[in-house]
Amino acid sequence: MYWKYEKWIRKQLSRLDSVPGATGCIYAMRRSLAGPLPAETLNDDMYLPLRAFFRGYRIVFEDSALAFDYPTGLPSEFQRKVRTLAGVYQIVRMYPALLGPRNRIWIHFFSHKLARLVMPWALLAVAAGAYTLPYPWNWTTEGVQACCYALAWLDTQLPSGFPLKRLTAPLRTFVVMMAASACALAILFVPARTLWKETHVGRHAGAQG
Repeated sequence: MYWKYEKWIRKQLSRLDSVPGATGCIYAMRRSLAGPLPAETLNDDMYLPLRAFFRGYRIVFEDSALAFDYPTGLPSEFQRKVRTLAGVYQIVRMYPALLGPRNRIWIHFFSHKLARLVMPWALLAVAAGAYTLPYPWNWTTEGVQACCYALAWLDTQLPSGFPLKRLTAPLRTFVVMMAASACALAILFVPARTLWKETHVGRHAGAQG
C-alpha cells in the first residue's frame, strides 16, 4: 500500500518537473553527468541525480523499469530509514541550493523529503497541545492518540495472519518510521559511516519482525 502511494507521488512529481531523488537499485543516468561521491555519502541515489538536476536536467520516474527484491522485517527497515532520512540532512548540507530559488522543485522537496523529518516533532507538539483544549476535546484527542500507539504496540504481540493485524500492522509501521525520522538527527552528532548498516535479505526475511 505504501509503495503504491509512493509510486503515484513520484509519477505526479515527474509530470510536473522532477522527483527529488531516485531508487538506488534501479536508476540510470548519463555517464557525463555522474561524478565522484563525497566521502561517507549516505544517499548516493539523491546526490548524483541532484548533481544533474542543478545542471539543468530533469529527474524522471520511469514506471516500466523493474526491480525484484525480498521484503525485510521492520528492524532492518528501521535501520535503513534512519540512514536514508539522515541522508536528507546531509544532502541539504551538500546542496544548500535545495532551500533556495534555484530549486525548481522546492515545494516538492519540502513536502516529500523535509516534511518527513518534521513529522515526529509535529506529533509531539500535537500531543502536548491537546492538553490545552477544553474538555472533552482534550481527553478525546489524547485518547485517540493513546489508542493508536497502543494498537501499534499490540501488533508486536499478535501472531502472523491474525485478522486485527490489518489495522495494527500499518500503525506499527507508521510509528517505527516516525521513530526512524527522529533518530535521523543522529547525523548531527555521529560520523555518517556509523549509520550505514548493511541489510541482509532472503526468501523468508519478510516473515521477521
